Amino acid sequence: MRSVEITRSGALSVADHLADMQRWLNHAGNPATDLHAARILGGRVTFTATFRQAADADRFLRAFGD
Repeated sequence: MRSVEITRSGALSVADHLADMQRWLNHAGNPATDLHAARILGGRVTFTATFRQAADADRFLRAFGD
């Protein structure tokens, strides 16, 4: 298992960010075993996602990382 963190701007709601990420995961066939908002600070939201395969985590980071 591999967990990754990404930080996004607070331009969208937490729910909207999660929905965007979940749509991407579903479309890419890249299932996360866990995806949640970990913290909100200074107008930025940090999300944690856990994957069974490191390659899946890497694809997620390429799609959503800064």
